[in-house]
Amino acid sequence: TIDQLTQECIDISKEEWDSRETSWDFTKNELLKHKSDLKLETAYNNYCSYWKEQFYKLHANEEELNRLFIDIYELNDELTPDVALKDITILKSESIINDNNELEFKADEIMKQFISYAVGVMFGRYSIDSDGLVVANLNQDYPKDATFEIDDDNVIPVLEDDYFSDDIASRIINFVKTTFRAESLSENINFIEKCLGKTIRAYMVKDFYEDHIKRYKKRPIYWMVSSPKKGYMSLSYMHRYTNDLFARVQNNYLREYITKLEGTKDILRQIIVDESASSKDKKDADKKIKDIENKLKELISFDRDVLTSYAQNRVDIDLDDGVKVNYNKFKDVLYVIKGLDKE
Repeated sequence: TIDQLTQECIDISKEEWDSRETSWDFTKNELLKHKSDLKLETAYNNYCSYWKEQFYKLHANEEELNRLFIDIYELNDELTPDVALKDITILKSESIINDNNELEFKADEIMKQFISYAVGVMFGRYSIDSDGLVVANLNQDYPKDATFEIDDDNVIPVLEDDYFSDDIASRIINFVKTTFRAESLSENINFIEKCLGKTIRAYMVKDFYEDHIKRYKKRPIYWMVSSPKKGYMSLSYMHRYTNDLFARVQNNYLREYITKLEGTKDILRQIIVDESASSKDKKDADKKIKDIENKLKELISFDRDVLTSYAQNRVDIDLDDGVKVNYNKFKDVLYVIKGLDKE
């Protein structure tokens, strides 16, 4: 009985550990494993039901094991078999024990894990066509015929507005459309945003990268090129790094973005001189022009004073050196990770 209960505890704990993408034996995101129809909410409810059962089974097993050992060693007068729910060591990121002493799932964290997996699929780290890692080495070719198209140039813009066809928020929406089909798309996007407490774009721009740094314990595998005030940001996958990455970011994205912002400014100027436009529209246009001008000032300076040297120097990396060494080579152009250079 002890052997059986112990093995069940080990199996549950290992399955829970492997459910996160930081495990070597991770296969795919849990919400895709628990998908039973076209609704993301159903997959979420299935996930909660399954893991609630596993949690309480682990809890019951631990208490039963305590009882058995207390009986064997005749410790009934000295020990109790009871185990507090908070001392069960699985689902620590995904749940809390609430004030009613019940297991309560954190919908936002479970959805963030789904989004993190989606970003991995975009870069070819994972694939919805197969389990586990796909691209994990430098110069490794990525599948060209994947069900969900892998980003071809290893640069995905993360911007407050949708200026590029491979924009991160658009790609998340396409991922949901591919995995849970088009007919339930709006319902599924609403469910994601309800869990996050904000729009997908707001989450990707404001919170995703900090979550990624935390998830990977300050050793991010997706790198974020970022101007000082975050007016321009884009993600790239470290394991697909090539020494022309920053030249691609500069020529195909940053400078293109500057051009697009200039174009938007011209359109807004037309509103200001348009006699039929309301005073409110003119005021809004004027405010947006000022915002764009501030952003352009930052981006042009970042392009000229910082990014150009990285684009021209074309530095190689060695994955065996680890994230810390490699990330610090480019710290002037990458998102600042506090304390990374001092560790």
